[in-house]
Amino acid sequence: MSKVISFATQKGGSGKSTLALVLAAPLATEYGLRIAVLDCDYQQSIVKTREQVDAANFAKLRETNPDAQYPYDVYPWQLSRIFDFIDNPEHNYDLIIIDVPGRADGDDVFNALTACDAVIVPLVSDYLDRASTAEFMTILEAIKKAADDAQIDFQYYGLPTKRVAGQREEKEMDDYIDGLGLARFNSYLGHRKAYTRASTLYSLLNPAWSRYAGGSKDTSEEIRRVCEELIERLGLPDRRAAAAATVSTTSTSAK
Repeated sequence: MSKVISFATQKGGSGKSTLALVLAAPLATEYGLRIAVLDCDYQQSIVKTREQVDAANFAKLRETNPDAQYPYDVYPWQLSRIFDFIDNPEHNYDLIIIDVPGRADGDDVFNALTACDAVIVPLVSDYLDRASTAEFMTILEAIKKAADDAQIDFQYYGLPTKRVAGQREEKEMDDYIDGLGLARFNSYLGHRKAYTRASTLYSLLNPAWSRYAGGSKDTSEEIRRVCEELIERLGLPDRRAAAAATVSTTSTSAK
């Protein structure tokens, strides 16, 4: 069965859509996961990235490789129809990522979160973000209590993002989250321009795309740590060997 997650928060601008973009491509290309992203956000940032930013590069890629495909599927989707997608037996995905609206209010958002095996909360070391995180946790805790009563597995985790090494606020944020009892990832993503240039076509672990986006060795190491922790926490399959073999075969054929 597919695992279902969302990157969700109570406060807009914390980077939840960026998180989905940064992680989906490497999880598909480097770790071999079959992924669908349901873009339910009102801004449709992920859909727009594919249609308005990546489409030109994809057309050029198809000129040299007519069989080229996007690494994962993206669907503009309505929150009210989440279960239509998740419960469809024809879908064969390892991971379904739901990008919910930035404001976690209303029955549709609540229902979408209940569909998830895990909700990942971006943690930004800013006072206003800390306050909104605490508020959002009351929603997640209510969902978890209902899930526990129904003997359904549901988890939520904080994932530190936009980190700046050595800043006092980063430790304060960690201590604050730990004090609230929110489980958080040991890995994190720093405050890097490359992450704002994430693509639905190319992974930031792709050396050529990483250089183009302004990435570095540190960028790749951060992404790998987050991907591997996510796979471990959710019990997802890790098909790195198969993915590497596919890349190798493709490269050989191209030559």
